[in-house]
Amino acid sequence: MKFITGLIVSAVVSLLLMVGAVLVLAQTCSSQGLVPSSVRPVPIRFEDGQGPRFEPAVFLRAQFTDPPGGARPAPAPFTWSRHFLCEIKATDIAIAGFALFLVLAIVFQSLFQGVWMRRMLVASERSAIMVDEAIVSVQRAFVFLREFRINLARNPLNEEIQTCSIQPIWENTGATPTRNGRSHINWKFFERAVPPEFDFPDFDETSNRILSYDAYKPLVVGPRSTALAPLIDIEPGVLKQVRDLQGRVLIWGWSEYEEVFGDAKRHRTEFCYQLVVSGSPVSWVGFSQYRAFNGADDDCMKRPTALTRAL
Repeated sequence: MKFITGLIVSAVVSLLLMVGAVLVLAQTCSSQGLVPSSVRPVPIRFEDGQGPRFEPAVFLRAQFTDPPGGARPAPAPFTWSRHFLCEIKATDIAIAGFALFLVLAIVFQSLFQGVWMRRMLVASERSAIMVDEAIVSVQRAFVFLREFRINLARNPLNEEIQTCSIQPIWENTGATPTRNGRSHINWKFFERAVPPEFDFPDFDETSNRILSYDAYKPLVVGPRSTALAPLIDIEPGVLKQVRDLQGRVLIWGWSEYEEVFGDAKRHRTEFCYQLVVSGSPVSWVGFSQYRAFNGADDDCMKRPTALTRAL
């Protein structure tokens, strides 16, 4: 299609140039007029029966006057350039037009080919970017909460839970390790319902809010491997209150990390689960996902911190 388009454009441009050249030549040559080559000067002859006789030279005075109003001026003598232009034949114009058509066809084909190659390069660059993004999305680290590991100590007489230790486990399903990782686990007992303004803060071992980034523990998770979070110890009295619906326990946490790829953004994962206790006496502990503080990256409630790069 591009080849045919180039030929059509070249033919149209060549035809227009040929027509323009013919019109210019006609205008140039018609204004000069052509002197017939058969016209020759008439010789002047002197006849006298007595033989040649030389007369004294007589100088005549000629008076030049302006030509009449309707008279045409004498044609200007041809220069070599005008003579060359006015002697061009129709076959010469046709040959020149065909040569011009070939030149224009090559030029337009080169332009169309260049534009097509440019588009192909842009498309290939976009494809390469998409492939790189796809590779990064598959190979990059992705950390999330895999499960809760529960350690229970029971009373041998009635199987009642005496101690309960809960340990969250992080898992990285990516093919690359994490960089500059940080994480934190929290839990809190609410005597009544969770207040709607609760902002899921971070507490230390003494139940005080964490205000320094250095207080967060590092998180290192290798490719397709797991990492253990700190243990959470819950007393039997709290378990009984949860079972009797006298309060509820929330366990929440987050992890932040970066990719090994250059100029990659910082990622964040959040989770929050509610403790479920049943049995009389207390003999079973489970979890149900809470309605808030669950997501990854853009779905998270809080934004990842930017302090890791500075540290």
